[in-house]
Amino acid sequence: MSKISVYQKLLNSRESSRLCLPLLDPVNFPDTSKIAKKLKEVDTSMIDAFLVGGSTLIAQEDLDRTIECIKKSVDLPVIIFPNNINAISKKADAIFYMMLMNSALTYYIIDAQVLASPLIERYKLETIPTGYIVVNSDSAVSHIGHVRPIPSIPELISLYVLAAKHFGFKIVYLEGGSGTSTPITSEAVALSKRLYQGLLLVGGGITDINKANEIAKAGADGLVIGNLLEKEGGGEKFNQICKEIKKVL
Repeated sequence: MSKISVYQKLLNSRESSRLCLPLLDPVNFPDTSKIAKKLKEVDTSMIDAFLVGGSTLIAQEDLDRTIECIKKSVDLPVIIFPNNINAISKKADAIFYMMLMNSALTYYIIDAQVLASPLIERYKLETIPTGYIVVNSDSAVSHIGHVRPIPSIPELISLYVLAAKHFGFKIVYLEGGSGTSTPITSEAVALSKRLYQGLLLVGGGITDINKANEIAKAGADGLVIGNLLEKEGGGEKFNQICKEIKKVL
């Protein structure tokens, strides 16, 4: 019997509730004790998969260490959220094979993916084709990825989502940017979901329960939450957000 893919696990989980996907950046969790502490803070019964990655440079050993620590603590998929070709680990279960769709550099659109492909093949990592769309400019990913920021105009954002649909991406990730003060609007989420039937993930600056609920109700299939988890006591608020969005039909 063939092993069920990570992507199929996400689809199966989505059938019963919205997805909660914590994003842990190894740069912000420099040792295993901090990772272990954070894992004890979060309610893993509400988590569908862990994402590991970040916007700035990640040392290979830090990436491996973070993934190993998660896998020793919980029986959940670990998916790489890559920022460059160094962010690949054979210890993960899958990788978001991403195109940063509104980057001004071909490097983040296709070159990095080409360079990474032999290593991904060698490690036999499951790839999940992902269209990555960054809306705001006040974030690390916008600077590092040479993003051409999209104004918060739902119709304009939805054109990128529609292009992602025609590319055949299994996931579209709409991001306001890590730590941004202006998360994706519910109007943009609602229009995007009407046009795209795959998994629509939304992240960036989601630290408020009401905002999280609003985005979930607008049609997001899952929320990616990272910056909140880096704060003291952030695990408790993360649990509250997950609990609320899991109630959204």
